[in-house]
Amino acid sequence: MFASLRALLTGILDYAGLFPPARLTLDHAIRNYARYRQELEGWMLGRFILPAARLEELEPYQDELFQTGPPFAFSVLGRGGETFADFIANLRTDLRDIAAFRKRHGDRVTVDVMELRLPAELSDPLLPDSTETLYKTMRVFPAVDLLVFCESPGRSDGLLTQLAMLPFDYVGFKLRCGGLEAAAFPSSQQIADALRGSLDAGVRFKATAGLHHPLPRFDPTVNARMHGFLNVFLAGVLAHVHDLSAEQIGRILDDEQARHFAFDNRQASWRTLRASTAEIAAARRDFVVSFGSCSFDEPRADLRALGWL
Repeated sequence: MFASLRALLTGILDYAGLFPPARLTLDHAIRNYARYRQELEGWMLGRFILPAARLEELEPYQDELFQTGPPFAFSVLGRGGETFADFIANLRTDLRDIAAFRKRHGDRVTVDVMELRLPAELSDPLLPDSTETLYKTMRVFPAVDLLVFCESPGRSDGLLTQLAMLPFDYVGFKLRCGGLEAAAFPSSQQIADALRGSLDAGVRFKATAGLHHPLPRFDPTVNARMHGFLNVFLAGVLAHVHDLSAEQIGRILDDEQARHFAFDNRQASWRTLRASTAEIAAARRDFVVSFGSCSFDEPRADLRALGWL
């Protein structure tokens, strides 16, 4: 394992086994996560993704699973809401659930990330008072010690415009990169625009859905070209290091040729663009954080097949 590739992939995959297309039971998913943590590629795992409304269902695992190894790490999905009033009421409930979970399990768990799908009233800068309302909403998170990733119900550029106006370094942007049908997959240029927009806004970036494979490939089951997680994250790293344009980022996202990507202990590269191992680690910490996937086996099997694991 080359140091540059390890820096790129460490903690990159947040396990979302509860969600489509896997749709596992909680018992199956949490046991998978516990097992994966002990396996050879466990260093690639990030957090276990769980709705806040289901946190209390983990109580039976306190003695059986949570006592072994490092603390179990969780990213919690908020309940959301179509209107601002519903969103705020649900957010208060979410934060109470997180506080109770932390108290119940103590230092055997960490909940340090929350993912929120915002109502239009908070994510559209053209709506009256939306920026001020978003600012007031996001002020709560330092008190509860959470990094929060915000997802827009509509176009991402509006939300990124909003986030650029906030003075908070704990608020990030979340982009959906696929789903169960072709219409759910954004174009490479849309992902490139989101990465460039996140850089311009000075916020961290998280991806979710559709990133099962390191490199792009057509998937006949959804009749769509799936994006490669290695492309997305190395593009993010190189954009962070070299201040790439959206067009340059898009070219990296579209590349299906493994031979154009190279790794050694000093650096990683795509064609003539390079990032040192230290620069990769910094970009992963400060910019391209992780992606959610319902599969851990597919990504690592593909990496092995490419000779990268």
